[in-house]
Amino acid sequence: MTDDTYYKQTAQLQPLADLERALGGNNAFARIAEDMGRHKKALSAAYGPIEELRRSGALAAFAEQGGAIAELQKQLALSTEPFKLPEFKQATELMKVYRTDHASEIVKHFEDHQDYLRRATETIQSPWLDMQAQMRSVGAFADIQSMGFALQNIPAFDDRLTELLRIDLGDWQDRINFPKEIFDDPLARSAFYQERGFDPALTAFPTDAFAESLDIAGLRGAPPPIIDVYNYEDVTEEDEREASFARTNAAHDRLQRFETQVRQFIDEQMSKTIGADWVKHRVPGTMRQSWVKKREKARANGEADHPLIAYADFSDYAPIITQKNNWNEVFKPVFHRPTFVLESFQRLYPIRICTMHARMITQDDEFYLYVETKRVLSVIGID
Repeated sequence: MTDDTYYKQTAQLQPLADLERALGGNNAFARIAEDMGRHKKALSAAYGPIEELRRSGALAAFAEQGGAIAELQKQLALSTEPFKLPEFKQATELMKVYRTDHASEIVKHFEDHQDYLRRATETIQSPWLDMQAQMRSVGAFADIQSMGFALQNIPAFDDRLTELLRIDLGDWQDRINFPKEIFDDPLARSAFYQERGFDPALTAFPTDAFAESLDIAGLRGAPPPIIDVYNYEDVTEEDEREASFARTNAAHDRLQRFETQVRQFIDEQMSKTIGADWVKHRVPGTMRQSWVKKREKARANGEADHPLIAYADFSDYAPIITQKNNWNEVFKPVFHRPTFVLESFQRLYPIRICTMHARMITQDDEFYLYVETKRVLSVIGID
């Protein structure tokens, strides 16, 4: 094994070390074996990373660490055993019972358009039904498909749709002071999401079934094209070396592409209404100074100039859009309510920070990523 390969595979295993620390120390994996129920959140978070490492061969390369890793793999396999791919007739009957007695608000909202649920249950090929919690699985699967159907058929920032999404995704409309620990600890982040109101059933699927359900719903799709002229990102060499985990890389790429589209949208809309020098007149002074400093640093490194908004931080977009004069003159017809904008970008903020620093990405993170990037891109005309 070359030094470079060893380093990359060590970096791939780092999320598992983060998970072990989050669980409380060197004996964490033994405690998982002793008490599966207690660590259900941890196992759910680890589904994707473990599978990615297995497919890449990294786990085999670290066979000497076998005790902890092998035990975690064993427990993950056990935890997915209850998931089955039901016969279409069984799935149809379960869905009928769910719609009659247990349907969520978003499923009820589309009761006159149920073919999308039938098609979804016909299409999925991965084991997705938890035989020990069938209605929970059916409800979560139906909600995912309903969200996808809604985002393809209703304006993405429609008042009623926003209210319906809030039931499952949580209420993020007030300004949030994000706890620091959620950016390093995936379990703390999942707990934080649930405190906001996120329904954990939405991501309680094996990795393949989760990904396939998102694809069938049209939530995942191909990421938007990157717009080079709006793509400036100050990433250190260390960050780039450490970002070798497939799930994190994919999320980072999608967000980077998303941000270039948002930057272009803001620049074009503001330039059209306010004028080419809108940054000078419509961006808070400290924010503008930060962009200028980044551009000066990039120039000093011999990099080409970009529009000044290309140097914006992720947390800058919502304040620009919702600033009172900008909102009234430019953005209100697009987003309808300032709280909707804040809510959408706040849901994306934790995963943005995590991808910037090669942190472990969970299926909870991915769900917010796919739903909210699709919403924003849809409303700005990129679909």
